[in-house]
Amino acid sequence: MEFIHYCSEMWQLAIAGEPQGIFFWAAIYTFVVCLYSTIFQCLTRRWPSTQGQLIDAGVNTFGGRNVYRADTEYISKAVYRYTVSDNDYEGKRVSPWVIVTNHNAKGILNKQLSGIQRLPNGKVRVFYKPSNPKKSFLILPSKIGIGFTFATSVLPLILFYVKYCT
Repeated sequence: MEFIHYCSEMWQLAIAGEPQGIFFWAAIYTFVVCLYSTIFQCLTRRWPSTQGQLIDAGVNTFGGRNVYRADTEYISKAVYRYTVSDNDYEGKRVSPWVIVTNHNAKGILNKQLSGIQRLPNGKVRVFYKPSNPKKSFLILPSKIGIGFTFATSVLPLILFYVKYCT
């Protein structure tokens, strides 16, 4: 009951535009979103894999082109086909980590694409959700990435506690 009362107080502060209330709700939002992402990434690391045919992979513009090349945003993309239990699927997701970047940092996307596991027979490894094989990725999240996501989830709460509760 005390936590509900505290949340109510923080809500009133946030409505009033007070930094403490805004920080509290931003920290809660970040915690929920990043914790969900952490759990999802952990679950995808357990997905089985199959061989697939990579049709296309590269870096594309995200949205429209801007007047200044440095302001244009980019995202990695891929198209691949794979078979699970005699059913054919076409996937487009590269990774659970969706990275959108500008022209100056699009090398990050090329680095991400280099993580696609290419097999000696010319195929690629495709990771798919066992209960819904049409959901797939070419790259699974790393333990470091999962740790980063989890740290991102709890860091704002820790900073809030240090600033306002000690």
